[in-house]
Amino acid sequence: MQEKTTRKSNFELLRIVSMFFIVLYHTIIHGHVIENSTNPGLTMISNLLLFICIVHVNSYVLVSGYFQSKSTCKQSKVWSLINADWFYRVIIVIILTSIGAISLSKVEFLKQLFIIDITDSYWFVKFYIAIYLLSPFLNKLIEGLNKKEYNKLLIILTVLLSIIPYLTGEQGFSNNGFTIQHFIYLYLIGGYLRKFPIGELVIFKKYSKQVVCLIIFFSCAILNYIIYRSSQSLNNVNSLVNDITNNLILMSRAYSNPIIMLQTVAFVLFFETLDIHSKIINNLAKLTLGIYLIHDNSLVRGVLYQWLKIDDGPVSNYSFILYIFINAIAIYIVCSLIEWIRQKIFLLIYNRKISKKIRDKYYNWFSNLCTIDSRES
Repeated sequence: MQEKTTRKSNFELLRIVSMFFIVLYHTIIHGHVIENSTNPGLTMISNLLLFICIVHVNSYVLVSGYFQSKSTCKQSKVWSLINADWFYRVIIVIILTSIGAISLSKVEFLKQLFIIDITDSYWFVKFYIAIYLLSPFLNKLIEGLNKKEYNKLLIILTVLLSIIPYLTGEQGFSNNGFTIQHFIYLYLIGGYLRKFPIGELVIFKKYSKQVVCLIIFFSCAILNYIIYRSSQSLNNVNSLVNDITNNLILMSRAYSNPIIMLQTVAFVLFFETLDIHSKIINNLAKLTLGIYLIHDNSLVRGVLYQWLKIDDGPVSNYSFILYIFINAIAIYIVCSLIEWIRQKIFLLIYNRKISKKIRDKYYNWFSNLCTIDSRES
């Protein structure tokens, strides 16, 4: 009997790398490494790391658009995301209040128990679910556009949602990347790359696609850092220059920054070239969203980096960079194990007969509800 072929793992590896970038980015940002640094060299390295890692959210959403543009929307996946979100918020608030790590009022405690997160603690999950629910309609748009029309659409969106916000500091159009319109923009780019592969461009015929993508990726990170530092240096020259430099500083790490958008596309296209088949990578990729839900919970974030002695006052030693990496890896591994255990527990519950009966009744009810003819009202 022929052995079953393992599906490609290139984009699953991208999800793993992107999630590690998210953990490393949060370790630096929420650990206040740059604010606590008293060494200019350490500050420069920390900033460069941020500009390298900054593609994390964009790449995650863009790849979702790449695949979902050819897939159907399943209600079960929406509930799976909501269940994971709610589970971790409830468990985390119970554990942290029980051990005395945090103190919450009754109102704050109850807010954590809402099945849909009404705070900004998991902004990514809210928009991720929203873009998934919108995917059937976006897919119809993607399917109906020819290449010329699609090019025009992306050019318009790039000007409105990336270039203008970057140059004006969001005064023209509001989009720093923490918006649903940015997720739609990324989704459409992912759909474009799937529908009209750009591997046939002349530059990729003359040079290695992997090398070109890596050059673009790191060049964008360095360019973004140079613009950021130059803007800081030129600040306070005069009112006109100040307006420009303040906008560039403000938007330097905005996900909608056009330099970061180009960097993201190069990042995704690099992984597209890889030919990897690994069950281990595929299984590890399934844990990535849980890693985010655990380590970036607003309550965990408030105590984690102090407990790890990252946000622990002034630092100047270059070895602190190694300490940051070690802690980011440890956070990633521990959160992966916790998410693996959660998935096993949920799978056991899911396979119980009582769970199946409840699911069947719910989906039957929902199916009947959605097929009621409006004329019966």
